[in-house]
Amino acid sequence: KALSAVRSGDVKFVPPRFERMWDYWLEDIRDWCISRQLWWGHRIPVWHVVKDDGSLLSDDRMGTEEQQQGYVVARNEDEAYEEARKVYGKDVQLKQDNDVLDTWFSSGLWPFATMGWPNTDTD
Repeated sequence: KALSAVRSGDVKFVPPRFERMWDYWLEDIRDWCISRQLWWGHRIPVWHVVKDDGSLLSDDRMGTEEQQQGYVVARNEDEAYEEARKVYGKDVQLKQDNDVLDTWFSSGLWPFATMGWPNTDTD
């Protein structure tokens, strides 16, 4: 839709020479890893199910079609356990992913983090 909006004239770039760059970016979209192995930053909100031997269930199931992939995505640890217990039982053990979001991705979160998100109070 984004490409056709520019090509049909519904969206215009000023100056028009940037249309070629727009086309290039959208015609050549590639996967981009949004995580890094850094010790600082916004941690990825993924919690992995820990098996009895200490290994991660998600390592066994990566790339499979199974419904239970071995991880949950949640806003915080309490929510992660709540979701995981529904699928894996009350004794489930979780470990949050060690990776952090890429700094470019993370920088988009900065305005939210500095303004108190995800808290909803007016302070």
